[in-house]
Amino acid sequence: MNNSIGIILLCLFLFSCSDRKSDLSKKNDASDYGLNGRVKSVKSQIYSLIIEKDTFRIGEKENGLGTDRNSLLEFDERGNLISSKEFLSNGKISEEVTQEFDKENRLVNRKEVDNYGKGSFLDYKYIYNSADSLTQVMISGNDFKRIHQIERDENNQPIKREVIQSDTVYLTYIAEYDNNNNMISEKEFRYDSIPVKLIERTFNEQNLKEKEQIVEYKSWDTLHYSNIYVYNNKKKLIHCQYNIENDSVYNEVKNSYHENGKLKESIWTPKGSLYYVVSVEKYNENGDLVERSRLPSDGDPKQTWNYKYKYDTQNNWIERINFKHDQPLRIVKRTIEYFE
Repeated sequence: MNNSIGIILLCLFLFSCSDRKSDLSKKNDASDYGLNGRVKSVKSQIYSLIIEKDTFRIGEKENGLGTDRNSLLEFDERGNLISSKEFLSNGKISEEVTQEFDKENRLVNRKEVDNYGKGSFLDYKYIYNSADSLTQVMISGNDFKRIHQIERDENNQPIKREVIQSDTVYLTYIAEYDNNNNMISEKEFRYDSIPVKLIERTFNEQNLKEKEQIVEYKSWDTLHYSNIYVYNNKKKLIHCQYNIENDSVYNEVKNSYHENGKLKESIWTPKGSLYYVVSVEKYNENGDLVERSRLPSDGDPKQTWNYKYKYDTQNNWIERINFKHDQPLRIVKRTIEYFE
C-alpha cells in the first residue's frame, strides 16, 4: 500500500516501534516521508507528458507506476499519518489506510482496506505497557484473527514475540542483547522449536552493526551467509557486503554523502554471477532522487532515468518530472497544505 505499512511490519519483526514522542523535533510519519514543516496534507497526481517538437505538454491522468502514486496523505499536528488513500486515474479509491493515536501519541488502531480487489481489510489494535512500549498487536481480517504477543525483560527490551492464530503459536522470535542494549541475536522458529532463521550480530565501539552471521533453514537446504558493514567517521554506512556466501559471491553496496549528511550516491553491484546488473541511485542535498541507472553486464545499453523538481517555500517538492534517456515520461504534481 504505502511506505508506512512496510515500516510497521518491519517494526513488528524487529521488536521495535516501542515509543512515540510528541516533540516534533523527533522523527514522525511526516519526516519519514521526507516532508518539512508542519504538513497537514499532501495530494499527489500523476499525468503523462506528450512530446511536441523540442518541448512537451501535460497529457492525461495516469494510474500509479513504480513509486509514483495518485494519493492523498493526511497528518495530525504531531506529524502522525492519520489517513492515506491511493486512487486510480479515474478517481476511484484503490487502497485506504486510517490510523488513530491516543493522547500519549501512541498508535492504537490501524485499518487497511483494499478496494481494488474484493474489498479485503486488515484491522490492527496496538496495546502498550506503562513504559509506552508495545506488548501486543491484534490483527484481524475478513476471515482470520492473529495476535503478536511481545514479552519484555526488566530493561523493557523485547526478548520474545509469539504469533498466535486459532490458539496455536505459529511463529516464535527470540532476541538477546549485549550490555549496550544492542540486539546481538535473533532467532525465528516455526511453532516454538523448529528453527527457521538464526542471526548473530557483532557491533563496534560506536554500537554500530559490523557483522551478521545468518543461517536459514529451507525445505531444500540450509543456507549460510553473512553481511558486513563499514562506516565513516560520521557513523554513516559507506560500504556493505551482504548475502556473502564465500569470498567471490556476494552483493556490494557503496554509499557517499553530501556535506549535510544526506545520501548522495548509492551503487549496488552483485559479485560472482555471470550475468549481473550494476544499479546506481543519485540524490540531491534535499534527499530527493535525481538519477537512477541500470548497467547490465552482458553489453546491453545502460538505462538511465532522471528526475527534476520544483520546490515550495518549505523546501518540499511540489512538481517532479520523470525522464528516461532525457525523454519526458510523466509528471507528478503535489499540493501540500500546512497547519497554521
